[in-house]
Amino acid sequence: MSLKLMFDSVAREYDLLNSVLTWKLDEVWRGFCARECASGAFIVDLCCGTGNLALHISNYSSSRALVVGLDFSRAMLNRALSKKLKEKRKRRCNDIRQNKARVNACDINFILADATCLPFRHRCIDRIGVSFSFRNLVYRNPNAMTCLKEIVRVLQPRGKFVCIETSQPRPRLLRILYHLYLRKVVPFVGGLVSRRESAYRYLGVSATNFPAAEEIAYMLSRAGFPEVSFKRMTFGVVALHLGNKIVRLEEDHRIEKL
Repeated sequence: MSLKLMFDSVAREYDLLNSVLTWKLDEVWRGFCARECASGAFIVDLCCGTGNLALHISNYSSSRALVVGLDFSRAMLNRALSKKLKEKRKRRCNDIRQNKARVNACDINFILADATCLPFRHRCIDRIGVSFSFRNLVYRNPNAMTCLKEIVRVLQPRGKFVCIETSQPRPRLLRILYHLYLRKVVPFVGGLVSRRESAYRYLGVSATNFPAAEEIAYMLSRAGFPEVSFKRMTFGVVALHLGNKIVRLEEDHRIEKL
């Protein structure tokens, strides 16, 4: 089964299982990613799935910001659109109940596209965020470097790539327990709820074999980010990665004259 078909098949239970399998910590981790992205004027939630990161970003961003969620799964995007409309109605009801006028939150748009060929012109995006989807771009993907170079291409000078993703804990015992959870518990619970055990077996295997934070930093550097960093979180089971597209001073002056 292709990745696209796999994600289409689990779209309905996707959010519930993310919450259950991470003990609701996924929303906390995603919040860190969203806050790093929110300072941009044009922000893309890459491989957005059901739109959770895009919704988080909209809560932190200026009302003038443009937030775009992009994914190759139509079923996931349909769920994202439903959540966007539900969130709008919820905000409107809260405003009416509290008898106050809210400053308009930034709107979110969703587009169907592939990360190997982003539908944006060169150097036009301020921030690109990815939450727990980066693994699908680089794990055993022959087009991994193409995807990373596309990210570099569309980011403007001084733009930023922000990624929250599973990682590898450094203490050996913790890493063994974490891998046991990913390989045994995740497929069992995921299969029980979604009836798609193979999809959650893929999740467990890909997370178990995903490179350590240092290797991801090196991969981002190879793709063209001159400044990369990462921060381990929750005993190292996840990591927040940053890639800054800093240009040389002479190139920056040339760009500003164009």
